[in-house]
Amino acid sequence: MNSNYYDQNSPYTSLERQSLYQILCAAMIIDGERDPRELALISKFNRILGITAADIEASRRLTEQEMTRCLRNMDIAKKAYLGKFVAQVILADGKITSMEERFFYYMKQKLELPDVD
Repeated sequence: MNSNYYDQNSPYTSLERQSLYQILCAAMIIDGERDPRELALISKFNRILGITAADIEASRRLTEQEMTRCLRNMDIAKKAYLGKFVAQVILADGKITSMEERFFYYMKQKLELPDVD
């Protein structure tokens, strides 16, 4: 598939995809482990969100301020999905550590994520 396909058809901008990828990776490693179930889920989300190899590479150059500003400025629907995706990555290994819980609530506040079920 052409890598420009998602740039033209994804509801997410390239900067949003890069920032989303970094947040999902942070959610995966916050407990100090890289569980295969978390990795598989992030790969699935990459396909759903249209995150390309170029997005992943570019995401490594983003600053925390750039990611925060980008994600905070997304519309409410995108933020709701971000919250759900982060929660699913945290839950993927079958346990929730206190560090993961603190990370989730910190991101929720910092990025102004809406409450979702």
